Amino acid sequence: MARIQPVLTPNELALVDQMAELTRSKRTEVIKSALAVYHWFVRQALTGSRVVARKPTGEEVALETAELAVLEGKGNRLSPEELGLLAKRLAAASNPVEAARIKERLTRGFYGI
Repeated sequence: MARIQPVLTPNELALVDQMAELTRSKRTEVIKSALAVYHWFVRQALTGSRVVARKPTGEEVALETAELAVLEGKGNRLSPEELGLLAKRLAAASNPVEAARIKERLTRGFYGI
């Protein structure tokens, strides 16, 4: 069986090296662990499960598939008026963190997730 090597950027390679040094394991083990976590996350998202993620700002966000939200009746699609108000708030936002929050809410409200 042929080995498949992931294509990593220099920054990603440096991060893998740091993790290998911290955990005192091989680089291949670090990459395998990262792929296992990624596989778990994708599987949870695709099966309609709810995943709680933490943004760099520290805010926690519950991620779920749109299909699950609609099936459970939890879809919270915003009306055109509400979307318009959010768009105006986004245009007026001077703080980049607040602008990112509004943009995410706008996107989630548009798709109803």
